[in-house]
Amino acid sequence: MIKTMVGLHVLMGSIAALGMITALVTKKGGLWHRRGGRAYVAGMAGALSLAFIVSLATGNIFLFFVGLFSAYLVFTGFRLAIARDSIRNTLDKGSSVFMIFAGSVMFAFSAYSFSTDSSIAIILIVFGLIGVGQGYSDFRRGDKWPVGKERIALHLGRMGGASIATVTAVLVVNVQTNPAWIAWLAPTLIGSVAISHWTKKTLGPTIRT
Repeated sequence: MIKTMVGLHVLMGSIAALGMITALVTKKGGLWHRRGGRAYVAGMAGALSLAFIVSLATGNIFLFFVGLFSAYLVFTGFRLAIARDSIRNTLDKGSSVFMIFAGSVMFAFSAYSFSTDSSIAIILIVFGLIGVGQGYSDFRRGDKWPVGKERIALHLGRMGGASIATVTAVLVVNVQTNPAWIAWLAPTLIGSVAISHWTKKTLGPTIRT
């Protein structure tokens, strides 16, 4: 059963990767960009759902936390794409509070992880801090998402962050590094530069994230 779920997880992740590539290489806001984005979100939803089940079945709490972090980025990125009225609904508000809590737990769990695997601890610290920061930033927005170019820039940032998570997952599964945290954090470092470039190109050097 676990092997079947892992196989389906890989399949859904592949769909997400193809959607991500399509969205990246096509005109932003165009038909194929939207189609690629929807395929990415659907693929990630399936892959993450299966990842949660497998992580709980195998007792891999670390992957469960990383899944929560990735899911928040996908969800908020999708909401920013479709919430053209800029309204933040109850689910939006609840998810930001949950991300603050989950990120705090990730950060706290990293202290325990240091005694067993320092690489995992470092990853949890980084993802936990980013999760808390973005959750709190969204919480402060209250009833409104950004509008205009700021909404687009934030959408690119969140989807870019979720794309980093996708690339990271593929890299960790297929490439062995020493120490292990290099494979986990290298996409974050490289992807952050790309996201910063997209943000400046869309909005300019100043944006609230």
